[in-house]
Amino acid sequence: MAQKDQLISSKLDPIRFQLRWHHQFQFAGYYAAKEKGFYERAGFDVTLVAGSPEVEPVTEVLAGRAHYAEGNSEVLYSRLKGEPLVAMAVIFQHSPSVLLALKSSGIATPQDLVGKRVMSVGGQGDAVFLAMMNKQKVPVEQVEIIGSSYQIDDLVQGKTDAFNSYLTNEPFYLEQQGVPYNIIAPKDYGVDFYSDILFTTEEEANNNPERVRRFKEATLQGWKYAFANPEEIIQIIREKYNDTKTLNHMRFEALSIQGLIMPDLVEIGYINQERFEAMAQVFLQQGMIDNLDALEGFIFDEEEGVSDEVYSLLIAACLFLVAALLVAMVLALFNHRLQNEIQERKTVETKLMQLADTDDLTQLLNRRAFTKRYNDELVRAQRYGDIFSVLLLDLDLFKKVNDRYGHEAGDRVLKAVADLLREDTRESDICGRFGGEEFILLLPKTPLAEAVVYAERLCQHFRQYPIGLRDDKSVTITASIGVVEWSKDDVDEATILKADKALYKAKSEGRDQVAIYNDSL
Repeated sequence: MAQKDQLISSKLDPIRFQLRWHHQFQFAGYYAAKEKGFYERAGFDVTLVAGSPEVEPVTEVLAGRAHYAEGNSEVLYSRLKGEPLVAMAVIFQHSPSVLLALKSSGIATPQDLVGKRVMSVGGQGDAVFLAMMNKQKVPVEQVEIIGSSYQIDDLVQGKTDAFNSYLTNEPFYLEQQGVPYNIIAPKDYGVDFYSDILFTTEEEANNNPERVRRFKEATLQGWKYAFANPEEIIQIIREKYNDTKTLNHMRFEALSIQGLIMPDLVEIGYINQERFEAMAQVFLQQGMIDNLDALEGFIFDEEEGVSDEVYSLLIAACLFLVAALLVAMVLALFNHRLQNEIQERKTVETKLMQLADTDDLTQLLNRRAFTKRYNDELVRAQRYGDIFSVLLLDLDLFKKVNDRYGHEAGDRVLKAVADLLREDTRESDICGRFGGEEFILLLPKTPLAEAVVYAERLCQHFRQYPIGLRDDKSVTITASIGVVEWSKDDVDEATILKADKALYKAKSEGRDQVAIYNDSL
């Protein structure tokens, strides 16, 4: 078998492909094209090389160390500066590059950046933000641009006021930490760049047009597969390329990327010449280039890459389509298939959203998803005058369970608690894991007295029923619970904060009890 694989590999054209950044779902289509055999069937043995701040796609392609690569607006910028690069396809119809600012800072628009520190990558990477500021008449000289550390924690720790980030990446870290943030997106202010551009050199496009065409087609097949099967590709990335990024982070990426690629509205890979012209005008206005002369010929001419055989097939197809009845049949079939694909994609997106909202261990809502449901219930209560109660539950001395029985036993306990909460709550109740050994419940249309009775019943259940571990062992746990009823004066997460204070009271007064919030806490 090894000799057979080696023989097959020897017949394939070895291709080195340079990614723009570390392995992640942003490059899902390339992993799908490689792992599902699209590249191999097109005649390629592809090596996917991760990028970094020191390894840039344009540099690698121009140096001949990579045949093809994916880059952002620097591909067009380099072309306009005289580098012989050719764009084969555009994967992201909108750029994910945005500025993030803490909500507490009050920075929400480009005008708010005056007198503030903005951490950015520098060079042409700043062009989209500079253009946004110019369009909004923000005096750029009054904004302090500092080099990026590529560490989002610098924003949280106050080392910068705004941070250049990707919509698909850094917001996830902030949401995991529960840090509210604002997004300043150039697209919202009339500056809309392409991103994740598949490209190669003029030499490759001129000398091997058929190979360029085959590589492009195999890549786009990979992207279509990735969007139809995101969870499968996420698992492949985790197993073969990057075991440090969590599954939920990659699911967050997958959902974010949907809005940037827009596969339901735009054919994946589609290029609009006018969009590139608009981007080039931004570079020209910023004084980064002298003219637009090199823009001509930037887009790979598909016709040059079409062989005689393909031309014959196209002619045959045209003749075939002349028949009116067959046209009607094809259209009917296409419409039926399109409806099926749309339904399948909606099903996949729904499943992906469920996975992204779910805590891996307990299968309850994670903190981010619970907070969203909480906010929905808050709006409903404010609008219709409903009531609801919140329970914040913490397992007492849970660290001792881990220390004595091991983390596998601790996980069993957490799963057992989650199962109890899931089975013992109403369909309308909202239950989540709030972090560590903390669980949170929102009980709609439930007054304080009923919520307290339910909390007491939970505490009693934990005392009376040990949780089974391996080897016929078991452990008895207790829980402290803080309970509060929503008040009309409560806004944002005030009710959750009150439940947290009540929980602290329950733990400080001896644990294994229910405490009710009052204004003296």
